[in-house]
Amino acid sequence: MVVANSPRAISIPTAAECVWATSANLRSCLSEIKRNIEMPVFQSPGLADQGVNDAALAAWNARVQTLFNDHDVSPFLVLDPRDIEDTQTSDEFKWPGNPREPLDCLGAELAERLSDLGWSSRVELHNEYLEYALVMRPDLTGRIRPKRFVATTELMEWWMAMAVHDLEHFLHVVASITRRSYGSEELFGVPAERWKALDISARMACFHRRLVGTGRAQPPEHPINVEHVLFMSAGTNSLSDLTSVMHFGSFPYLVSQEGQSRRARLDEMFTHANRKDLFCRNALSQVARNANELALIEGSGPPKGRAMAFADPLGMYIRSFQSSGLFHDEANTPADWVRFSRGVDGMPMRLEFGPSDDDPSFLDEVRLDTGAAAHPVSGYTLASRIEVGPLVKIAATSRPITKVELSEIPAAEPDGIVCGLPGTQRCRQISEFADQCENVSCRNEKAVKQSDG
Repeated sequence: MVVANSPRAISIPTAAECVWATSANLRSCLSEIKRNIEMPVFQSPGLADQGVNDAALAAWNARVQTLFNDHDVSPFLVLDPRDIEDTQTSDEFKWPGNPREPLDCLGAELAERLSDLGWSSRVELHNEYLEYALVMRPDLTGRIRPKRFVATTELMEWWMAMAVHDLEHFLHVVASITRRSYGSEELFGVPAERWKALDISARMACFHRRLVGTGRAQPPEHPINVEHVLFMSAGTNSLSDLTSVMHFGSFPYLVSQEGQSRRARLDEMFTHANRKDLFCRNALSQVARNANELALIEGSGPPKGRAMAFADPLGMYIRSFQSSGLFHDEANTPADWVRFSRGVDGMPMRLEFGPSDDDPSFLDEVRLDTGAAAHPVSGYTLASRIEVGPLVKIAATSRPITKVELSEIPAAEPDGIVCGLPGTQRCRQISEFADQCENVSCRNEKAVKQSDG
């Protein structure tokens, strides 16, 4: 859905439109696969799947190419980082992983409780490119308690590419995470031979139906991703949204006011694009801000900007996890309670925090601080201690911006976007979600999460 009549409009699907496997998208995607099969720009996210076949990599690169082709050419954002000479990696594209919207709308206590409810929380609230769950286990008395915290930043589109184009590798990755073997028939309802005989569009649609679902109204038919948090399922955590907002921010925006030109504020940019809602999410507002700071560098003299591109490998990564300040039995939590995986050093996409099943300890024994100030941690608290973001390559030097590259947008009133107002559509949606969970619909989800391996 294009949301503004402007070449710089943010084209982000609504929740109802966030299904990759539509016929139109498939047609364009398949044609891109044929055109790009020779020379992939991007390797597997995090270099986590070096053994994947060429067809999966070609499909992944075709998807990225299609998303870039959906937008006008940007003066500073390029597809291939190799096209930028003398690059360096930016350390600015990162943000906290806990959902900001429920915090703004309902406050810390209710945001914490609502965000830890499992699948419903993931697809309704976890929209900062981090999805997590609590692994539940019985203690010696039989009481079900949180054992560990599991989080992922893996993009659904990559997992779909693996499943559709390299089934054997996909099943190997699933087994490595879940610690048990799954077959094609169990996951997709058809034997491997029949799966491979299906056309690509049928495989993509089946993957989405069986493992992704479409929000709370239609969970995936198979619970493996619900139980094991293999990849992000919320449509708001898509590669499409990420590339759209990166593109949107990569233009130098100016506002003319009282005869003078000045840099456009971030809220003016989102107001002009008719997407005030995105301003109130950490992830997309940070991406747009960082991209725009490169497209129009602060300083005196003629305006300048710097070229930028997603680094190879393109992915969403766990940039840091602040484990200091977390205590168990008045001591720092053991170092082996922090386990990163699915990505080489510096690019992990999966985090487990907490004791193993052989350890008699439980996650709910972990405290923030010690002594009288100590209080239990929640999944939401742990997510707030994680920074996530993509790796972005930028030109080491800037270049002058031409007049035709400057984009003038209307001025907006300062503080025109106030996050967390009860009357906004998003806050109303979150309040309705809270009411539903307080009544019936979210109460039984923690029992499901016992199944994690």
